[in-house]
Amino acid sequence: MKQLDPGWRPKLVALDLDGTVVNYGPARTQPSLAVAAAVGRVIDAGVPVVVATGRAVLDALDTAVALGIHGVELVCTNGAVVYDAETGETTHRVTVDASAAAAALAERIPDAVFAAERDAKGFLTTDGFHREFTVGTQEVVDLATLVSEPVVRLVCVRPGWDVAQMAAVAREVLDPAQYSWDLGFSAWLDVQAAGVSKATGTAMVCADLGVDPSDVLAIGDGTNDIELFKWAGWAVAMGQAMDVVKDVADEITDPVDLDGCATALGRWFP
Repeated sequence: MKQLDPGWRPKLVALDLDGTVVNYGPARTQPSLAVAAAVGRVIDAGVPVVVATGRAVLDALDTAVALGIHGVELVCTNGAVVYDAETGETTHRVTVDASAAAAALAERIPDAVFAAERDAKGFLTTDGFHREFTVGTQEVVDLATLVSEPVVRLVCVRPGWDVAQMAAVAREVLDPAQYSWDLGFSAWLDVQAAGVSKATGTAMVCADLGVDPSDVLAIGDGTNDIELFKWAGWAVAMGQAMDVVKDVADEITDPVDLDGCATALGRWFP
């Protein structure tokens, strides 16, 4: 395990949202008072706080505002989108031709439903796709139309399946030379361009700010945080994270429902 120099202090903090800053559930967009206060102390110390999330831009903005984050780009859609909330400009965007992935998944899972994120305004979905907490537009189309243009993210969901079932299919049919993919705590499969991760998106923000990866503190709980954890100078996993996430972290904090993010930040920003 990595050892920190006694005087090490983060020069940038990268925060996952769901399961880290906010709990899962209908009220997830509002951080607890303890977490909001802890993030505020980081900002008051002059250290940039970067949201690094799997959420789309419109889903991430309200939580960033609630945390008091401004003047720093948001890393959204698992690193495929970097967004400047001050100007409303997408400063970085990686798309992929998802037609082959969609065809392979649909053949293997005939009753799957799909969504595609093309831009910051919303999603295209196939009939029957339900996305709780939808923000922005949602247009229902057929699968061919959904992947007729390059997408930022293809989503595949099979109601009733668990993570292991979906992961097995993803490994079987998705070409790693063309696609990267991730699953959370449910059978919700995100498919993106190969090489895209929260680490690549956060690295772009760091380059703009002149921050070295070794000076980054990353806090998260999901498998989509693994590459970010490997890249950052110090990585903290939430207490409820899966073992595969904890195994690559440098430190484990309390679960999200015990404000583990605030506890972790308090080590350097009391």
